[in-house]
Amino acid sequence: MPARKKSNPVKTRRAAKPRKTGSARCLNVILLGTPGCGKSEVYRRIVKRLQDAKLAADFPRVDDFPKLWNIFQTDKDHKRCRPTPDGGYKVTDNGVWDDILKQVDVDVRGMQKSGRVLFIEFARPNMVHSILQNFSTHIVKTSLVVYIDCPFDTCWARNVARHERAVAAGSDDHLVSREEMEVTYGTDDHVAMLKDKRIRSISIDNATDDLARLDRQIGSVVAKIKTCLKS
Repeated sequence: MPARKKSNPVKTRRAAKPRKTGSARCLNVILLGTPGCGKSEVYRRIVKRLQDAKLAADFPRVDDFPKLWNIFQTDKDHKRCRPTPDGGYKVTDNGVWDDILKQVDVDVRGMQKSGRVLFIEFARPNMVHSILQNFSTHIVKTSLVVYIDCPFDTCWARNVARHERAVAAGSDDHLVSREEMEVTYGTDDHVAMLKDKRIRSISIDNATDDLARLDRQIGSVVAKIKTCLKS
């Protein structure tokens, strides 16, 4: 009986895997600066660049102010804060600041997701302490801090202008009092924070309303984010 020829198996090519969008892990971007420095504007411009470059799947944002505002609204006996003549509030129990950030840490630990860039916003004068003492080691190690530098008087003027616009539009808007701003945010330790090797950070200047100038600096932030996503 003649030997059978072995048939050559048909070679098939595997379909190319779809290109993944973003990083295989979550990167946290902490936006720091005095209230009124422009954190919301910086957030929007960074996200636009990241979306255009398809560097992540989503970009949620966690702001500590709703937690602080809840204390203002519920502390009827004024044990932790008191109202001020200009319609704002003054924190009288400094333990509030750390308590709120510990709650934020719990929130963001539950939001870690691969392919995500998670933004965390808050304002504190003692930045090194606030980051290292209130956030878990994992969150600190997977974070990039973006410090937004802006003069105090400029920040105050922006806060008042924003508040007046919101009230004129019929919104129940909040205002951090001038007293709170001066006492709590008059000075900060951003110079020490930027030098601290335990904290990965970058600084930008938003002292003017020149958006083209701000965009150039956003480019540097996005480049740093790209580096962090690859590391």
